[in-house]
Amino acid sequence: MSIERPTLTPEQARQQLADVESRVLGCPRDRRLHAIGTAVFGVSIALGLVTQNVLSGTARLALSCVLLAVMVGEGIGVERAARTVPRRARLWSRVGIGASFAVGLGFVMPWLNLEDQSSPNTWPMVAAAACLVALPSLAAAVVISRDRR
Repeated sequence: MSIERPTLTPEQARQQLADVESRVLGCPRDRRLHAIGTAVFGVSIALGLVTQNVLSGTARLALSCVLLAVMVGEGIGVERAARTVPRRARLWSRVGIGASFAVGLGFVMPWLNLEDQSSPNTWPMVAAAACLVALPSLAAAVVISRDRR
């Protein structure tokens, strides 16, 4: 482009297109950061949901505060550390975290509802519930880390 010719020449347009196509938007480091962030968020959700009926009083409040701090810290840490958002990482992260919430609230919380049970929750039961809640977020983290496009 020049002052006399305000539009690009075909050669300049091809060069700009080649420059843009050669740029990589998602580097492995950023992909790994987003995957770890999704996994940490999902595990935090799982721990928070399944321990609501196991712990009581001050222990429940303390754990809730710690998990909230971990989730906020994870969100801020990933946003500050990652230079780019890899393709479809945000979508997969939201789908995984949303599915973890849905499984936790729709299936696990009623299953572990202590008031409606004749016997208390056992630790293997709570561990199975935590794995079930964390599974969608962990699957989304795997998809984010392996997506090479």
